[in-house]
Amino acid sequence: MKFITRLLFLSLALAAMPLSAFAQTHDWTSIGGTGILDPKAGAFKVTFTGPTLKFNSTSSGDIIARYPVTNTYGSGTSKTPPWTTLWATFKDNSPNGSVTTRLYEIDKCTGNETLICTINSTNNLSDQCASCSFSSSTFDFANNTYWVEVMLSRSGTSAAEEIHSLAVN
Repeated sequence: MKFITRLLFLSLALAAMPLSAFAQTHDWTSIGGTGILDPKAGAFKVTFTGPTLKFNSTSSGDIIARYPVTNTYGSGTSKTPPWTTLWATFKDNSPNGSVTTRLYEIDKCTGNETLICTINSTNNLSDQCASCSFSSSTFDFANNTYWVEVMLSRSGTSAAEEIHSLAVN
């Protein structure tokens, strides 16, 4: 009986490990469709499918969307989250297009912008998940604000450039 009890306990512990030890958690997330569109570069070119922002079927050029990063770390009470990674999930299926994702910091007093990191897409028929890394001391919500800019570019309608989601952790 003790053996069965121990075996049951061990199997439950192992089953719970992927949820706690191996699961990827993100402190800040956003779907592609919630970006603030740059009126000079794309508002009439876009369509939304579920969470995805993409070109409508007849447009090409550039679409620029911006996503404000809010402080969600420690219920938003810590002003310096130890985040180190920007993630993007996107589609870039053609050499005639690209998806560029950039994380920026803006000084609250001067308005000076600093580029923190960039993700550049690669051509692939499947959806992609890519990341860029930065120092764990980068974020300081007491003195700065942060935003992610995504630029979808395509020179022809055969390229299916899309942004699905963004995350920081």
